[in-house]
Amino acid sequence: MSSHHYAALVGAACAACLASGQVAYGQAAADGPQISLADAFARSLGETPVVRASEAAREAADAGVRQADRGINPSIDFLLENALGTGLYQGIDRTEATLTFNQTLEWGGDREARTQLAVRQGNSIRALGDVARQDLLFDVEVAYVDVQRAQADLQVAEERLALAREVAATVQRRVEAARDPLLASSRSNTLVADAEIAVENARLADAAARGHLATYWGGASNFQVDMSTFDTVSGLFVDSASLAPEIAVARAAQQEAEARIAVERARSTLDPTVSAGLRYFRDGSEAAFVVGFSIPLGVNDDNSGAVARASAESSRARLEGEVLQRNIERQAASARSQMNIAAREIVAIDERLIPAAEEAVERAREGYNQGGFSYLDVLDAQRVLSTARLQRISALDSYHRARTALKRLLGGYAAGAVQ
Repeated sequence: MSSHHYAALVGAACAACLASGQVAYGQAAADGPQISLADAFARSLGETPVVRASEAAREAADAGVRQADRGINPSIDFLLENALGTGLYQGIDRTEATLTFNQTLEWGGDREARTQLAVRQGNSIRALGDVARQDLLFDVEVAYVDVQRAQADLQVAEERLALAREVAATVQRRVEAARDPLLASSRSNTLVADAEIAVENARLADAAARGHLATYWGGASNFQVDMSTFDTVSGLFVDSASLAPEIAVARAAQQEAEARIAVERARSTLDPTVSAGLRYFRDGSEAAFVVGFSIPLGVNDDNSGAVARASAESSRARLEGEVLQRNIERQAASARSQMNIAAREIVAIDERLIPAAEEAVERAREGYNQGGFSYLDVLDAQRVLSTARLQRISALDSYHRARTALKRLLGGYAAGAVQ
């Protein structure tokens, strides 16, 4: 399924949801300001050490590049000959002192190669930092959806309790008028108690969800969340897994492996050392310049093994990147499928199940007031309506979790791309 086809499908689902005339979720029991998802993101990024750790890692990578771009330090050698010997060389009168300046020349492009490797390592560190940032925002959004679900469940539980109390009051009036048996009042009161327990549990779940979300910025949990986004089915316009942060990490690892090949090849080139200095002859108080040149012999080690190893690691990184991209594409397709299924279920619930359940409750109440139905019919209709609303909430929760997973897979939490 193409992203445009999918966007059209979920857009139709959204329109159906709005057209169904569903009542918006009310505020939960907690007081406090409303926090949008963007607010939650900003708060979590402002308080978490993840961002500071990523910044420190980038600073370390930049320092590594500067260090790699530095050349080899020269050296100074001092040599004293013909001193404290025997015969003519007793004492220091016939000594020769040599002072030389030595510099190794990186003929194989070692400096450029290791600098490029440090740059690629820095890119890997930045990609890993982006993964950590996106993991954090993904966790925050999942916690935000948990709060939305908890508040939606609380709303349904409160509506169920209100209806149960209304039915119980009606049953009590009929019992007092001897139109219903005493057992009817007892059973209706039992169902009220059950609804009250359900409301209390829903409030506890709501408080726990808000408390968990608040841990991401260390603040108080007396806030509301934006329920309009939970009740809305919207598409996600990200077409390719190429934006996934793990793909960026894999590509950076492959580029780093390629840079390491260049480093090992540069090390295969033998670097000479040139020397220049001055020799002083004490017995004649004369001096002369000296120059030298040395180069290692690649007899035993030409670094071919290291080059072969780096090449193999580069191939492995490339193949692992391909495997990763295919896995992400499969997971993204699965998430899109889950979104599709949930969106269709929401449409079916809004267009058929909830209207029919609401109509059944209204007819059962009217019939009961007129003596045509028993209170059991009213309670059964109420149960069906509550179950339908909870089913809708469950479908919305499934949709948003799949959408959030897809968003994380495709890199939707990258800086500047959070939506």
